[in-house]
Amino acid sequence: MGMGPDRSQEMLMTDTDSTSKPRRLPTITTILLGTFAVVLALIGADVALISGAQRPSPKIVNKIQLAASTTQVSPVVYLTVSPGIKPGADGQLHDAYSVTNFVVHAGQPIKLVIHNTDNVDHSITSPAAGVNILVHPGTHTYTLLVRKPGVFTWHCKMLCDPYSMSHDGYMRGTITSL
Repeated sequence: MGMGPDRSQEMLMTDTDSTSKPRRLPTITTILLGTFAVVLALIGADVALISGAQRPSPKIVNKIQLAASTTQVSPVVYLTVSPGIKPGADGQLHDAYSVTNFVVHAGQPIKLVIHNTDNVDHSITSPAAGVNILVHPGTHTYTLLVRKPGVFTWHCKMLCDPYSMSHDGYMRGTITSL
């Protein structure tokens, strides 16, 4: 609009040779198209890499196995019990153990290394399994021993969070003794 020559149409002329033909400088359109092509090439490479890194589709299993036969028993289980740590369906945070389901072999003890971040005692109590572990504040190692096979419910016998004490996965869970 009268501001000067159109820079996208500039010509480069050599001063020393008047017979050479003028060369056009790359226009903004050429630069944008080149940049767009590079970006598309990078996106295509990313898609190819991501597609190659994904797991294959799961296979259909025609054989059914008992869950107990494939369950691993860990000789040491590390867990934490903390106040107001896990959200409940009521929208509030509640006391909870980080692990609430244990698998043991009947008559064989496992170690529980429990870090109780609360300032009060908690417990893992299952009268039917013969288990009553008092969990003190701090980090301590306890022995979990169930003498008979079965699936047993455990709970915290201390009066703490009523919601947690009445919902699995918080301050109650199961002990599976194989």
